[in-house]
Amino acid sequence: MRSKPPSGNTPPRPAQKHGTMQPSGSRYGLALLVTLASTLSLSAQQPSPQQVQAFLQQPGAAAAVRERISGSGLTPEQIRTRLRENGYPQSLLDAFLDNTLANDPNDTLAVTPSHLAAMRALGLAMAPSVPESVDSVLHDLQPTTSSRIFGVDVFRRTTTQFRPLLAGPVPQDYQLGPGDILVLILTGDVELTLQLAVSREGFVLIPQAGQVYLANLTLEQARGVVTDRLSRVYSGVHRGDGATTLVDLSVVSVRAVQVYVVGEVNRPGAYQISALGTILTALYAAGGITELANPRAVAVRRGRRTATTFDLYQYLLAGNTGSDIRVENGDVIFVDVRTRRVEVNGSVLRPALYDLLPPETLTDLIAAAGGLLADATRTRLAIERVVPAVQRTLIGPQRVTLDVPLPAASAEIPPVPLEDGDVITVFSIPDAERNSVTIQGNVYLPGRFGLEPEMTLSLLVARAGGLKPATYDVRAHISRVNRTDQTRRIMAVALPPDSTSLWLEDPLLEDRDSVVIYSRLEMRADRMVSITGAVNDPITVPWRDGITLRDLVLEARGLAPGAWLDSAEIARLPENRGNGELATTLRVPLDSTYLFDRDSLGRPLGPPGPAFRGSGTPEVPLAPWDNVLIFQQPGFEYQRIVSLLGEVRFPGMYSLRTKHDRLSDLIARAGGVTGGGYLQGARFLRVAGDVGRLDVDLSAALRNPGSAADIVLQPGDEIDVPEFQPSVRIEGAVNSPGSVLWERGKKLDYYISAAGGVTLTGDQSHASVRHANGHIETRRGGFLFFGGHTPSPQPGSAVFVPLKEERPARDNSTIVAALASMIASTATILVALLR
Repeated sequence: MRSKPPSGNTPPRPAQKHGTMQPSGSRYGLALLVTLASTLSLSAQQPSPQQVQAFLQQPGAAAAVRERISGSGLTPEQIRTRLRENGYPQSLLDAFLDNTLANDPNDTLAVTPSHLAAMRALGLAMAPSVPESVDSVLHDLQPTTSSRIFGVDVFRRTTTQFRPLLAGPVPQDYQLGPGDILVLILTGDVELTLQLAVSREGFVLIPQAGQVYLANLTLEQARGVVTDRLSRVYSGVHRGDGATTLVDLSVVSVRAVQVYVVGEVNRPGAYQISALGTILTALYAAGGITELANPRAVAVRRGRRTATTFDLYQYLLAGNTGSDIRVENGDVIFVDVRTRRVEVNGSVLRPALYDLLPPETLTDLIAAAGGLLADATRTRLAIERVVPAVQRTLIGPQRVTLDVPLPAASAEIPPVPLEDGDVITVFSIPDAERNSVTIQGNVYLPGRFGLEPEMTLSLLVARAGGLKPATYDVRAHISRVNRTDQTRRIMAVALPPDSTSLWLEDPLLEDRDSVVIYSRLEMRADRMVSITGAVNDPITVPWRDGITLRDLVLEARGLAPGAWLDSAEIARLPENRGNGELATTLRVPLDSTYLFDRDSLGRPLGPPGPAFRGSGTPEVPLAPWDNVLIFQQPGFEYQRIVSLLGEVRFPGMYSLRTKHDRLSDLIARAGGVTGGGYLQGARFLRVAGDVGRLDVDLSAALRNPGSAADIVLQPGDEIDVPEFQPSVRIEGAVNSPGSVLWERGKKLDYYISAAGGVTLTGDQSHASVRHANGHIETRRGGFLFFGGHTPSPQPGSAVFVPLKEERPARDNSTIVAALASMIASTATILVALLR
């Protein structure tokens, strides 16, 4: 029978809150930090830079920065001074010094990782509740520059965070301690799940079983101790086979330990990290080592003894993490200052600055640098050294260069002792290639070839695949180095005319000879032929042997409509230019066979006319640089289109029959003007030449065909005969704009009065009339009673009264004074004459 656990054996758990209250006031930004801390602390994964960046973009992040600065007690000037001393721009945090926005949760000022880095440099950490993992991600977001010191950059890469794996089982050798959260599961006769926290004294409290001491025990050892204790309460629990109640104990949350990272690290201080963390974890939390650090001896001091000394190079160069032990609470990780640092440059795999241990030599340095490259010279290397202080004299050298010979038959580097500050240079072999010859030009495989014993020019040409066609066989060039001064000289040699002929000149080649084979095509200017005129695509193409006029017309996509099929003209370069002749012209016959397009019956498609003389025209060979002109048929032109609209019997788009068609001819073809057409209002617009509107008298043109009023039509002309409208429209500055019935003989003023007269701002003296045909008349004033003109509106006209122009007030005192002076002078003259 399954036994039941005693009642009340499960300790009460605190009630969980299913909601949060948003903080207000100046605590809004700090509350966001705490929320982020709690969220990321409960996550089993490392927070990503994207998560932290998203947090920084929240409105309350700026409020948290303002709150932290205002609570520091530092004045703005002190903050700027400290920023400048730490290498930051002194105005970096000026935007956060305004406390008037500290209580605004909607503050939109952006917080960047650079701002937080400056805060840390000032000792103003954002909040102690922000976990170390978040702080390290914030550090990763900082822009960094590459360091030449080997091992420093490994802590600057955001992908290298040295984080312990918090998910999954803990290692077998993990020792339990205060702060660990365990889960105890009983299955079988008793079904029970308990969450147990290891107290500060190292105990866990198991209901009905009491306190059990688990500190410093591995998980396997703790399972045994817990099983023994539970066997006193539950009869089915015991070690070995036959147990009816199984016991399982696992770690669900690893405790945090506090370690101190001091010395040459970027952010020395105390850090809380996971108990699974190692030396590398602590170094990364502190921002990595500085450029003054000695990465070869990172000491872990535990109490009064040194627990281990970690050599970072063992991890970086050999992947050895044997000394990267897990840290414990209270450990001090100390990074000492560098002692012996040397630099290696040149032809090695990893040029950099390296820290050396006391027994290490040049051999170890080259090995740490990855060894020599393939192009490294194997004869010597150089060491630039500052003479040690004990060896310097007042007149002796302060710096020396040591030449280290390398054994020619061995790849080993001699174990030369090195001093702090040494600079080692590994030289590369010269770029100039030896024991080779090159060939370029008119061969199939140009390039560099190895120089063989007794190698001749013909053998090199054969190695290069042979001569291409059109080789200039009269002369090739060999560029040879003069042994005395290393200058070059040219040697000319003749080549065989073809591949079957013997080589009459076949010199031996020497080291670094350069052979050039020339092609006749390279010496030939581009020979072209062109065709213009009545073709679809006037072009210029390269001349090819055998090309004819018919071929060139075909390449020009055939003759254009209207091409004259009687003949064409060819302009050819003259053979003799003695008389200043520029070209010789030839007339060559054409026929319908030059029309390449055909209809469904096979007949040529082209313009009709006498030019079709049948076929049989001979082919016309073309010479280089010929210029062919295809003539247009005399008088050929596409239809001329004019537009006739309005009150005619048949309005539409008409094609002119001849170039001499007149306005009356067009009206007659359209059936004449309808009874409602208004001839005096006909509007005429000429598009050709951008002439625009023309004043035409359609009545006169129809009464007297061929007269001056009956104008000759041009392509694009537009004629519009409007409908008779017995009214006049009045617009502008009148009291009652609108239309008034037309009355014969009435002047402009009559219609303005019919519209209620001019307004106070109207200018009747400048009123105008636009007649139905588009002609505009304006009022003209005369002198006294002579020369005035007032237009008479016609049916369909429009009267327009403009506004008065606003003129600036003038000072008339000068005019009055001048008139007074003139009157006085006139009076004086009259008085003199009367006497």
